[in-house]
Amino acid sequence: MESNNATQHLSGEAALTKVRDLLKKFRSAMMVTIVNGKLHSRPMGVQGKAEEFNGVLWFFSDRESGKIEEIKADAEMSLLFQSDSDCAYMHLLGKASVTDDLGKKKELFTPLVKTWFPEGFNDPRMTLIRFEAERGDFWDSPGGMLQVLAAFTKSVVTGKPAQGGEMGDVRL
Repeated sequence: MESNNATQHLSGEAALTKVRDLLKKFRSAMMVTIVNGKLHSRPMGVQGKAEEFNGVLWFFSDRESGKIEEIKADAEMSLLFQSDSDCAYMHLLGKASVTDDLGKKKELFTPLVKTWFPEGFNDPRMTLIRFEAERGDFWDSPGGMLQVLAAFTKSVVTGKPAQGGEMGDVRL
């Protein structure tokens, strides 16, 4: 989805607000780590409430997972988010760390997480990945697919390029 609208450059509270709004559209992300100079990705469920985003995202993981060693070896990480139904996309870059903060595990734990950690938040295999976002990019059509179709129709009728939505970068 390309747009002729000017690219937005957001920072501070405006950037946090935009990311919070977009996070409401995503339930998971592709987590990308670096292994021996090569990219390695896998899907991960985003934990916590989007409206409470303060620059940090959380993910549950098995401490024996290869991604834990990858993060310890190189903290640089990237998260890719996609919601085709909402025509919303986001890429966040930052640094990750691993923690066993029991209070945070209790705060974020839901019945769904028990699927992977049947012993609950005291499961000895459970650990948390803390991702601190530094910057990112977004593409968003606030009206979703309906806005995209309207822009397409207008473009066909007028012969002019579509104004399909918003795009920009965030500095957190």
